Amino acid sequence: MSLVGILTERNNENYISQELKKKNFKQEQIFFLREHTIKNLRNIKFETIVIGKRINQNKQVIREIIQNAKYVVFNADITENLNLLEDLSFNLITYGFNNKATVTTSSVEEGKIMVCVQRTIENSKEQKIELQEITRDLPNNLNAYAVMELVILELLYCQ
Repeated sequence: MSLVGILTERNNENYISQELKKKNFKQEQIFFLREHTIKNLRNIKFETIVIGKRINQNKQVIREIIQNAKYVVFNADITENLNLLEDLSFNLITYGFNNKATVTTSSVEEGKIMVCVQRTIENSKEQKIELQEITRDLPNNLNAYAVMELVILELLYCQ
């Protein structure tokens, strides 16, 4: 069973969980991580780690967890976290408004977002995900990052 650890803003968690559930992603495979309790999870091997928020504490523990992951989904707009990735080897998928990110947005309008996959990604079934644009609803209470995190997880696991 593939375990996914997600470190994101709390208001994104319910949205991601509910949307993945609609795609038959098993809820017991998803762990929403908290900086203050991450030490308790250092011995769990996650296949995918999503780093979607600024890391302020337990950076070394998070680095250890990242080191053992197959995929790291990383918000490229949070440059303060870049040192977590130094000298580690994994499949990196970046996202954000940064035009060099693997996944970015080509437009954000009221209630809609167009997510753009700019580089080929290999999913968990070793299938190539080609460049594409995906239109999604953007609920009022969420930011675009939550939708990008969701789209990446769907591409990795729900194809």
